[in-house]
Amino acid sequence: MHFQRRASKVTPLPQPLTVPTSGDFDGDDGKWSSFNINIGNDGTGTGQNFKVLVSTSSGLTLVPQQASWCNTECAKGRGVQTFNAQPARGLVTTGSKTWESTGLYGIPLPDWFTTANVTMDPAPGGAFGKDYVAPGQTVAGTTVASKQLVVAYSDKDFYMGWLGLAAGSSGVPNGSLPNFLDNLATTGSSVIPSRSFGYSAGASYRNNQKGVPGSLVLGGYDSSRFTGSGVSINMPSASNNTLIVGVQSILHGLDPDVATDMDSLTFNNQRKEGFMAEIDSTIPYLILPNDICDMFADRYQLTYDEGTRYYFVNSSAHTRNLQQNATVSFKIGVSSKDSANFVTIDLPYAAFDTQLSFPQVNQTTQYFPIRRSGNGRSVLGRTFLQEAYLIVDYEHTNFTVAQAVLDGMPTSKVVPILRTGDTSPSASDQDGSRGLAAGAIAGIVVGIVLAFLIAAIAAYLFYRRRRNTKKEEAVHEETPDVDTTNAGNEIKYRRVSELTGSEIAQSQKDAAMGYYSAEPKYIPPISEMSPESTPAELYSPPPEGEDTFDYFAAGRVRRRGVTRDQDSSDNNPPHTPIAELSGEDAIRPSCTENNRSPPSDTPLKTNIDEVLAQGRLAEAKAETEVGSSLVKSGDQETACEVAPAAADPTETPAGDEHGDAARERRPSHTRGLSDVTIQSNSTAVSQPTPEELEHWANTKEGTVRPMSP
Repeated sequence: MHFQRRASKVTPLPQPLTVPTSGDFDGDDGKWSSFNINIGNDGTGTGQNFKVLVSTSSGLTLVPQQASWCNTECAKGRGVQTFNAQPARGLVTTGSKTWESTGLYGIPLPDWFTTANVTMDPAPGGAFGKDYVAPGQTVAGTTVASKQLVVAYSDKDFYMGWLGLAAGSSGVPNGSLPNFLDNLATTGSSVIPSRSFGYSAGASYRNNQKGVPGSLVLGGYDSSRFTGSGVSINMPSASNNTLIVGVQSILHGLDPDVATDMDSLTFNNQRKEGFMAEIDSTIPYLILPNDICDMFADRYQLTYDEGTRYYFVNSSAHTRNLQQNATVSFKIGVSSKDSANFVTIDLPYAAFDTQLSFPQVNQTTQYFPIRRSGNGRSVLGRTFLQEAYLIVDYEHTNFTVAQAVLDGMPTSKVVPILRTGDTSPSASDQDGSRGLAAGAIAGIVVGIVLAFLIAAIAAYLFYRRRRNTKKEEAVHEETPDVDTTNAGNEIKYRRVSELTGSEIAQSQKDAAMGYYSAEPKYIPPISEMSPESTPAELYSPPPEGEDTFDYFAAGRVRRRGVTRDQDSSDNNPPHTPIAELSGEDAIRPSCTENNRSPPSDTPLKTNIDEVLAQGRLAEAKAETEVGSSLVKSGDQETACEVAPAAADPTETPAGDEHGDAARERRPSHTRGLSDVTIQSNSTAVSQPTPEELEHWANTKEGTVRPMSP
């Protein structure tokens, strides 16, 4: 069966956009880090470039237009860049192929904005139109978002333009178009993952007065630009996205080298707790309650101007303030009352060391960026955001304030903020390439783990089996003996015989000889003589004068006396009948008249005494028939050629002429144990007597002792 790969339903999410800074610090009310944007770029690279600031309370994009009071050099200070290789004095709409005019309207501003600025009455207006807006400078081939509302203005009160980041309605007639952030995140194909941003205003006084540029990330934030977790605060509602915080306290402390005193600027005779304020980067200064402004004026020796509503700093006060190098700490929380959920933002005196310039004043003037609240509204402007990092998430209607990092700038670490229901993109997606889904990656990981487990188990079983096999072999090789009870059918065999034809009872084999099974193959008996020879008594010649008579007849068996029985092996009890030679032919039948004896009816197992008795009867009969038998030297005797000598001289018949000699003759040799003796250790060997040796020496022919062939 063929299976087709299921199409992935996961669409790679867009990545956050980092708005590049211009590298400059611009403004007529201070030195603020500016950002690059372009307007009118349709993908051909024909847009116009501007340097702007950031507005967190407006959703519109504002840029200067040509004004009679501002020349080319002034326009450059306002952030207008060269256009078509020519210096420009503002946004060029004449002849633009992308600009769509919608009319002249008043610029929507928060109510506290006009109250704080006496010159903004009535509110200024501008030319509204639709055009492309994109971060960075214009470049051919860049992806652009849909058109949105752009305002071109000429009023002096808006010296630098701004990029509005507020979500929601623009608040102007014919302003149904989405604002900048909504346009990037929701209209058509999304450019950023969500309606969110991370922002820090930068600080011109840091880095040995070289300045630290600001940071602006759309659709996420830069985690390297702040420290700690900050404080997270909910917005009033989805329709009211103002960034309201609780200023729980403001503490003023001098440089430790000057003094260790620290006092509160919020707790005095008029105030027992903090206040609520709105964060807005549109304005540069802090709009504070009047009593707190008075506290600032006292600590920093400020001079308030009723006409302009500015707090100025004269040269002596400025010198003193630089020497004291005081720090102002803002304790920010959810409410104006003290709580455990807060963050402290520390601002050095350098953050307040700003100047007014043209067109605000005719010459540069030192001022302290605070303003009195005319209607009870308090605002924390760009001055506060120099030392604070702001993360705004309109998708989840909350924002975060944290202490900014301005020393030793680390490598940027951009983190996306996702919409509700979206999943975090994989690392490969963040690098711009499509990677495996999370489920596939998890499956691969589980498969690899299982494979390792199976391999480990198999290796363990193999090792265990091999180890057991080696143990069994070692035990088998080292065992000195085998217990037949446990050995099953294994039986030890040993066959011992020194003469041919001797088959004795089998004895167990010792440990050095090995083991055999219950049905062993035939093992030839051990023999010192030829297999064809019949075991027989070795020949002993008669005593002197009776050399023609052989005392040993073939087949005769002698019985040993009591003394000899006692001389036998210690393993044999006394009086045990002993056969001297093994083999079925040890007892020979009597001879007949035809020199052949008939088959004997006496079985091999007949008692030795009975055999001897029968021998005596046969001997008496033979004496009448045979006078003497001479055996010539070198001849081979047969059973009938050898005279049947008496086996025991004490029992020789009275009529035997040789009885005395036979009776007096002692045994010609001493016998050991026969190999058929149970548990025998040796076999007897005949030794000639001195008389026999002398007789053999005097014999002419040198009688040779007969040997079995």
